[in-house]
Amino acid sequence: MRLRFREASIWKYSIVAISKIIEEASFKANQEGIRLRAMDPSGVALVDFYIPSSAFYEFDVSEEIVFGVNMEELAKTLRRAKKGDELVLEILQRGRLGVYLEGRGSRRFTLPSIELSYQELPEISFEERFKCKLLPKLFKDVVKEIEAISDAMELYAPEGEGNLYVRAVSEIAEAEIVLSASTGALIEHTSTGEARSKYTVDYLSDIVGASQAAETLELAFGQETPLRLTYELPGGGMLQFYVAPRTD
Repeated sequence: MRLRFREASIWKYSIVAISKIIEEASFKANQEGIRLRAMDPSGVALVDFYIPSSAFYEFDVSEEIVFGVNMEELAKTLRRAKKGDELVLEILQRGRLGVYLEGRGSRRFTLPSIELSYQELPEISFEERFKCKLLPKLFKDVVKEIEAISDAMELYAPEGEGNLYVRAVSEIAEAEIVLSASTGALIEHTSTGEARSKYTVDYLSDIVGASQAAETLELAFGQETPLRLTYELPGGGMLQFYVAPRTD
């Protein structure tokens, strides 16, 4: 297997965000593309990272292959990527992963193989009563503001209003941020009923680190349902997170 991707920074921000939630994971590569799908040990967050073969300008995969990696070690390597670097991934002898960053010079790293099977996790489905698209940086800024107030964040969208309310309450402070379609904060939105759910801020704070990998973010939730965050990556790829609701 040998893959070449033009913008290493897309992988850099994606993998760094994933590594904060998933310690070890396996990638599956076949003629359709490369995918990582894993759940964190606590069962609160699920990650789905997919890049289609068409997004690579070199994609040499003769047969389906699964390889396991330590996500923190991969993230440490990709953090070295600079703007304009290309990324090459190659399976070497004994299943080791070659990670090459090529720009104004070539930096080559080798990561040991980890024996992991690829987990075929079930698809998650729920009633998405509210769905919107917004700028990833905007949502990152919102999470950072809420993080200073509380460890929990409530999302609330009244039916048909076109507003998304982000709320947090602690013993010493309260906060409410309104993201509106009328002001342009929401690029687009759909509503099929009232939606309200609460989520742990720590997980969201880790996830929004992927903001620089994408130009748009799709957010969807319902009534006490998981939160789906989908970063739309260049070339038809995606980085998707599901975060379970808090029940307290």
